[in-house]
Amino acid sequence: MTTKSAFSAAILVAATCIAGASHTEEIKFGIGIPEGDFPEYNALVRFKEYVEFKTNGDITVRLFPNNQLGGEREMIEMVQQGSLELSFPADGAMSGFYPPMQVWSIPYLFESAPVAWKVLESDFAEDMKDDILATTGIRALAFSQNGFRSFTNNVRPLIDPSDMEGLKIRTMESPVYMELVNALGATAVPISGAEVVMALRQGVVDGQENPPAVVYGGGHGEVQRYYTLNEHTFGLHVIIANDDWFTSLDPGHQQVIQDAAMLMAWTENLQKTEGDWRFSRQLEDELGMEIHVSTPDEKAAFKEITQPPVLEFIRENVGDDLVDRLIETVDRTKSEIYGG
Repeated sequence: MTTKSAFSAAILVAATCIAGASHTEEIKFGIGIPEGDFPEYNALVRFKEYVEFKTNGDITVRLFPNNQLGGEREMIEMVQQGSLELSFPADGAMSGFYPPMQVWSIPYLFESAPVAWKVLESDFAEDMKDDILATTGIRALAFSQNGFRSFTNNVRPLIDPSDMEGLKIRTMESPVYMELVNALGATAVPISGAEVVMALRQGVVDGQENPPAVVYGGGHGEVQRYYTLNEHTFGLHVIIANDDWFTSLDPGHQQVIQDAAMLMAWTENLQKTEGDWRFSRQLEDELGMEIHVSTPDEKAAFKEITQPPVLEFIRENVGDDLVDRLIETVDRTKSEIYGG
């Protein structure tokens, strides 16, 4: 090969490499959950695998778990500003940017996970996604199940609403959750998540409320005796994307991202529900917690006391129309599933 031929071949190889590199885009996906066998992280891996497979590697997804990029609020801001393509905040954090998210916190809104799943894909949910985009500039790709929240404590099993009287219960720093606990005759004590286990160990509070996966993984079960799965509220996750980035993709890649978000949501939905009994059994077998699964009648007694005052608070903050539309959607969905 002549020097000229070798030079031309080198240019061709370099051009080919550059052209190949130009077709590959790395996107960042940040979440708060650490890497491991958790529903959220497993769902995130499904997203990554689906996108990379369906785009033939044209899009690669770099994962940033365990709050590597900051807390949920910081990551939402990064998505909004465009320095992060995707994130996965909880409804509580998202309500700081979009207050109508509070409507999902109505106590005993959902009687079961399957009802919730259908509502999360309803016209009501689609309209909310559109409104999130119009209001915040953030594209909501899908809603998923963060988990049903239930009470733990160190005093007694919580079978009847009267069993809550006099207890000090840690809540998130949320007026909705504080209103719910206080309505039951207990005292709501807002404490940051990082300080909950210490507060329980020292007796600052008698109990707290979280889904089974959090109670097990967060160490709450190591310092609590009783766990009542009364499922008083349903927490959501929102898969969000920077809209400028999303709309810059070609239509085929937009579809892949949207499909991957739905797969991610379905993965978390199923694994969160499986986690209710998986982690409850581990709490019972490994840590000796006494587990009680509330019956429909027991839940109805709690709902009768907690829903009216919390509904009043939520209506004042998000408006009657939004509340009424969600309740109507839930009622219609229950009829479709259970009949009647």
